Amino acid sequence: MNGPAAESRSSAPPAGAAPAPSLGEQLASLPNRLTLLRLVLAVLFFGVLVYCTQVLRLPVDAEGELSWQRLRGGLYIDHAGLRARASVLTRLLDGAFVLFVLAALTDIADGYIARRYGLETDLGRIIDPFADKIMILGGFVLLMPLTVYLSGWMVVVLLARELLVTSVRGFAEARGIPFPATFWGKAKVWSQSIALGAGILYVGHPASAWLRVAFVLLLWTALVATVLSGVVYVRRAWRLLGPRADGAGLAR
Repeated sequence: MNGPAAESRSSAPPAGAAPAPSLGEQLASLPNRLTLLRLVLAVLFFGVLVYCTQVLRLPVDAEGELSWQRLRGGLYIDHAGLRARASVLTRLLDGAFVLFVLAALTDIADGYIARRYGLETDLGRIIDPFADKIMILGGFVLLMPLTVYLSGWMVVVLLARELLVTSVRGFAEARGIPFPATFWGKAKVWSQSIALGAGILYVGHPASAWLRVAFVLLLWTALVATVLSGVVYVRRAWRLLGPRADGAGLAR
């Protein structure tokens, strides 16, 4: 006989099953602590870039505009200090690079520890990708005013890819369709991270020709990897979410 009591028993967790960890217990796990540390490092990282943007007010490599400002006796002094590597801004940007590297190391560490010791949590599945995306995308947004080589349309491409893939993944997983990361997705993350790190070093040392060349090459590599990974994910989504074999399609 199926009554309310039977329904309650059928929906209850099996006897002996471990209860779901509370939010406090999830926050106390080492991987999640490392992720929260990465968010703190991101705030410090952003603070340095915002300060440098406000002080410099012009890209470090805007040669024509900088020459005009120098003739007017205006903003050139801070840029001149950067080029002479004798500026507080150089040390601040080097510090931002160190913060970024530390954040990347916490990302590697929390993922390894969570997988190695079975410490994955629902909270971690939410805050870890958020911390990754805000660190990288926020870094590119704040780096854009500091160099002429990072155009607005490039940042829009990076943002658009993340929004599209996140939306498609959420749509698929809500219907029970797994949507794991691919090789191109991982290549995108690594290429963007390396390009952003190179960009921070470059704006702190704009007189370095090899840093400029390395940054431009790495930036375009990251852009290509971003577009390719987006195409791969869209094609996968088209196959997974398109019309089924029986002719019926998933709700759009």
